[in-house]
Amino acid sequence: MDTGRTSTSPLALGIHHLKLPVTDLERSARWYGNVLGAHRLTELEHRRPDGTLFAVILDVPGLGTRLELRLDPATATALKGYDFLTLAVNDRAALDRWITHLDTLDVPHSPPVVALVGWLLVIPDPDGQRLRLYTTTPHGLDAARVEYDSPWLSTGPTPEPKPPGDAAANATGATLCLLARITAVPGRGDVLESRLLPLARATRREPGCIAYRVHRSQQDADAFVVYEEWTGQQALDAHRATPHMDIFRRVAADLLATPPHPEPLTPCPRP
Repeated sequence: MDTGRTSTSPLALGIHHLKLPVTDLERSARWYGNVLGAHRLTELEHRRPDGTLFAVILDVPGLGTRLELRLDPATATALKGYDFLTLAVNDRAALDRWITHLDTLDVPHSPPVVALVGWLLVIPDPDGQRLRLYTTTPHGLDAARVEYDSPWLSTGPTPEPKPPGDAAANATGATLCLLARITAVPGRGDVLESRLLPLARATRREPGCIAYRVHRSQQDADAFVVYEEWTGQQALDAHRATPHMDIFRRVAADLLATPPHPEPLTPCPRP
């Protein structure tokens, strides 16, 4: 059966706009402004008769159409983990420039992923919906290098983490989660932070890193917590042997009050 357009088929004029559900309009508008350079078109904002704002319209450079952020918490929550939009970038060098941009903003993202054709970078937005950057230039790698098991290539949420000691679970690709508590010598918290942030940026570029986030205590300026998530034990072992970890050990040796204390995390069962 020929499903092509016939002379009697109505003709669309292209994409009018894209719509994305969000749980917080202002938060998402700021995020897309910072990450994509989106400009808010206040004259097109959607309000109910009582003046309540329910949609924001963004002009996104390079998108080719406008992006509507629609206040719809239920749908946004249901779509967490869904890769709703893929933007084209030129090549791996362009992808690396995006990584530098995101790291400057301290925006979490995936490491560069070997996708089926090109390199891929995944950026969860504030609601966990996944914006993707895909290179138009093929990576040129052998098909065996494609990261089919990467949780960043999925179209839904990442797999539920399993206990790090569960060898069978790790063999099936479950993620490893850890919490590392780090305390600086009294009064040296600012210096330690300046050493931790470059380490975090380098670590997030590792192929097996899903998340690596540095947090500083609001009660104790010398206390830090690092949340880590890895594709498996092999990725974590490789991380510990990287040059940037060796550098951190050297430059932070006289800053630590006690050695870092990593704690493996086990997910609680869903209710």
